[in-house]
Amino acid sequence: MTGDYGDNRPAAAAHYPIALPGRPRFGQSLAPFVRLLPVAAVLALAPLAMRSDGGRRALLASSAFVALFSMRATGAFPLCALAYLAFLGGIRRYLIPVLGWSGNDLLLLVCPAVAGLIFGGKAFARQLPRDTRLARLLPWLLLIMALQIFNPMQGGLEVGAAGALFYIVPLLWYYVGRDLGTAEFLPKLLRLTVGIAILAALYGLYQNFFGFAPCEETWIQLAGPLYGALNVGDTKRVFSFFTSAAEYNAFLSLGIVLLWAYWLRTRSFAALLPIPLLAAAILYSGIRGPIVFTLFTCALLVAVQGRRAASWLPRCCLALAVGAVGLIWSLQQVEKVNGGGQAQELVAHQTQGLLNPFDSEKSTVGIHTDLIGIGFMEGFTNPLGRGLGATTLAASKYGEGSVSTEVDLSNMFLSLGLAGGLLYAALCGLILTNAFRYWHRARSVVALSLLGVLAASLGQWLNGGHYAACLLIWFCIGALDRAQAEEAQ
Repeated sequence: MTGDYGDNRPAAAAHYPIALPGRPRFGQSLAPFVRLLPVAAVLALAPLAMRSDGGRRALLASSAFVALFSMRATGAFPLCALAYLAFLGGIRRYLIPVLGWSGNDLLLLVCPAVAGLIFGGKAFARQLPRDTRLARLLPWLLLIMALQIFNPMQGGLEVGAAGALFYIVPLLWYYVGRDLGTAEFLPKLLRLTVGIAILAALYGLYQNFFGFAPCEETWIQLAGPLYGALNVGDTKRVFSFFTSAAEYNAFLSLGIVLLWAYWLRTRSFAALLPIPLLAAAILYSGIRGPIVFTLFTCALLVAVQGRRAASWLPRCCLALAVGAVGLIWSLQQVEKVNGGGQAQELVAHQTQGLLNPFDSEKSTVGIHTDLIGIGFMEGFTNPLGRGLGATTLAASKYGEGSVSTEVDLSNMFLSLGLAGGLLYAALCGLILTNAFRYWHRARSVVALSLLGVLAASLGQWLNGGHYAACLLIWFCIGALDRAQAEEAQ
């Protein structure tokens, strides 16, 4: 018999310091009634909540919380949580005509609350894993982040508290992955990711060519000023049903990489059919980074098919060269087509930047490189850090402005200082090493997919604004660590 979190301890050993939904405290005979208490409470409060927009929003959030928390010990939880976070942006926008818009939406706290309670329960019950190097190091990073919530350099305490949602919550999905990320379950999660990416591409292309819905136009006017990256000149980037254009692109990239990994191991040509759709959606998105990282990751996955690790680097260089030539030729052909409209402006933005990467008037490579360098140097010039929320949107919303470098590693040096930055760098190196070793041993579709997810999202593992993508990344990291722990037994 296993506990509620998929470990080998008796269920009675895993307990919370306070009674929570779904935890029987009054014997087996009353357990079903105890489980129904949260549902009964929501139903009882519904008449009162329905009297105001805020109450209706709270009712929706509490219902979603009860639903997700009740399935926390099953594989349905990460599947439903991933779908919820992926569609959350669209849900909130389409609720604007009904409930208005709120920047402090309780719907944003549903998954953090569930993940936090799972982590808190394991911590109080002393069930946090310590059987791998990653499992032993991660709590130290969490501790440094918790201390940085109170750093006065970032502004008020609300900046640090909001920063915890961006940086601490993603790490908690590691523990969910450790418990539920079995080799049998992971294909379901990865297939769901591909399915979401395909749906996102279809809706994103619809926005490209037919425009935004009225509620989306309203959202752009209300929340757009906080998201400067939404603008490309006078044109708006599309965001599909995600919370941001950046996360939309991240999911498109992950979809391509997962399909490519599946094709490499199975040679099923059906896996290649959706790739042109996803590639077109990325091209029309107006964001260049995912194109480069997708190309690099696909070349990497081809390279590691070699049996000897020593052959991976030359194979990668060759695959990357072939892919780069193909990309340049394709962009040159696209550049000759002038379809007009805002979609064409986004395509022109892509082609000009990618074909002229060292032209400062057409490419932002130099700007991004400078920002990354500034972040690393900040770790040495200000070794105590600027605070957990300093590099997040929370600093723009509640403080004097964000100082994000747009890459998680340099952001950690800036936010957490030298010790936190070095620790996170060590964790990244350890995780990537484990991913390569696991692939080299297992050589399975799942192992190749895990490596692809980590490589395609490199630099964005702790981009807390990528709600669904961060869940997937850290769940996969937890699953990867679980596999390592099982092999060591």
